[in-house]
Amino acid sequence: MPTIISDHQVFTPRNLAEALQFMAQHRDEGWRPLAGGSEVMTHIYDNRAAATGWINLAPLRDQLAGIHEDGILEDGIQEGCIHEGGWVRIGALTTLTELRRSAVLQTICPLIRRAAAATGGVQRQNRATVGGRIVSASPAGETLPVWLALDAEVELSSRDATRCVAYRQFIQEPRQTAIASDELLTAIMIPIRARPNPRLLFRKVASRAAGAIGKMVFTAIAGLDAAGHYQDVRLAFGGMGPLPLRACGAEQLAEGHAPSDALGAQAANQLSAELTPVDDLRSTADYRLRTARNLTRAFVAGHIGIAGHIGEQPS
Repeated sequence: MPTIISDHQVFTPRNLAEALQFMAQHRDEGWRPLAGGSEVMTHIYDNRAAATGWINLAPLRDQLAGIHEDGILEDGIQEGCIHEGGWVRIGALTTLTELRRSAVLQTICPLIRRAAAATGGVQRQNRATVGGRIVSASPAGETLPVWLALDAEVELSSRDATRCVAYRQFIQEPRQTAIASDELLTAIMIPIRARPNPRLLFRKVASRAAGAIGKMVFTAIAGLDAAGHYQDVRLAFGGMGPLPLRACGAEQLAEGHAPSDALGAQAANQLSAELTPVDDLRSTADYRLRTARNLTRAFVAGHIGIAGHIGEQPS
């Protein structure tokens, strides 16, 4: 039986400080932030919501939405957040539509735009927020392998402190993260790293192009040095199991070598030792592994992927 919405309580703060104060005072009472509601509302209707008290974050968009370079220089950010090459800072209430249309991301990291465009339909992209998608920690989330491949960090704010956590450590279990009950995810930050001649790939494998939960998601990043050898290879997967993951063995195998069919085949074979895909209602483990191997083989061999910029802006 659907949940009766009138049974739920909503608190609407006027600003971020008021929201964090409320969360500190009621940290053990089960209140949860509500941003775009693209997932929460379906969970409420299906009686699967984890709370009946919600903190409406809509008035905080002026403070928590937007995409900026070197945003970490704002007051209150701990030293641990600072990266020598700088950051792109994406506010937690930035919508997927705003990611998709961002000129900054098109210049510095088009993979994020592609992942946002592959998430649901236009209506969901207009409502869904960056922070909400990260905190929901869905195993099939389209953007999650991208954050992993980019070494992103999440900014967590409470009344008393702000801390940064590497995204790879933030997601702990399906639907479970390292966020404390009095913390709000306020931004995700992408370190700017110069990669020579970068090649990029984002691929969502699903039953149809839009509005479908993916069978798997593949994100790949690699630079090519002056000699044409791979440098800083990243191969990340989503939808293969309970958490997004990187194929570190295949990455290391490709590192320092020139693209070739033989290298692609070796990297694909390595995946069989690294990945243990799941069987579920969307796909089989065998299909997922074969698709992951095929995409990895083609990318490492140099047959697929686009030239792009990850980090420094083009001159």
